[in-house]
Amino acid sequence: MSYLFAFCLALCWGTAFLASKNIVEVLPPYWGAFARVLAGLVFFIILFSIQKAPFKCPLRQLWRPWVISLLLILLPFAALSWGIQHTVPTIAGIFNGTVPIWSFLAGAVLLKGVDRFTWRRAAGVLIGLAGLLVIMRPQWQAALTAPAGQMTLWGYMALLFMALCYGLGNVLTKKIMVDNTTLPWQANTFHQYLFAAVVLCGISLLTEPIPSWTVFNTKLVLSIVSAGVISSAVAFLLMIALIKRWGATRMASVTYFSPIIAMGTDILFRGRIPHAPELMGMALIFISLWLIQKKVDN
Repeated sequence: MSYLFAFCLALCWGTAFLASKNIVEVLPPYWGAFARVLAGLVFFIILFSIQKAPFKCPLRQLWRPWVISLLLILLPFAALSWGIQHTVPTIAGIFNGTVPIWSFLAGAVLLKGVDRFTWRRAAGVLIGLAGLLVIMRPQWQAALTAPAGQMTLWGYMALLFMALCYGLGNVLTKKIMVDNTTLPWQANTFHQYLFAAVVLCGISLLTEPIPSWTVFNTKLVLSIVSAGVISSAVAFLLMIALIKRWGATRMASVTYFSPIIAMGTDILFRGRIPHAPELMGMALIFISLWLIQKKVDN
């Protein structure tokens, strides 16, 4: 059952980037992130109402869902929406594939005794960073000669920030949510999405024009449902289940498949063939993940 959950989670995450690209081609980035969160919030309200699950959270416990929301929803969704304006789903998927690197680094510091440094894992981290540099090098060179290339480079930086947030958020989810049984996970999840929706709505109102209802065509609505319900809400439930079974670092290994799925959707629906530096960088990242994920002998 765990491997079935892992496959479904990889599929959910891998298709998020095409849906996000479709959204930001119509909506401003922060409104696009808000629409995605709102779709997830509505899904959880319906689900938890059917289950008659608790929604209330004591004031002294609110920091728990808010911290997780900040790292797993609010900041990465906003970063993805902004960054993917200037990049493509393939690149977003590859950057998302580096999440296990940041999860390992965070886990080694915060979850002492679960993950620990070895020379092999340190080499894995360095190889993963080299893979990112290989991917970014062409845009770095273009940014030095053409101002237009700078926005793509900033898009890469936003996607890297997204991956960093996910990596730290995965570890903290185990530390302050999975390992904490005083607050029902349903209440925790509801307040995560509520917090992110309120903050993103405020940011959108302050920084971007309100979109017209006329732009919400079938493609946009389906993309919002795909990104907000399938790739976010359902994926979140699968992620929690896998963290309970495998732990944060091993769960993050699911992102091995996300870049492949993202690349496949980019080819299938947008006709974009990946460039050589992207393939080389992704190969280095996969080697990095193998070195980090391989079991350490005691």
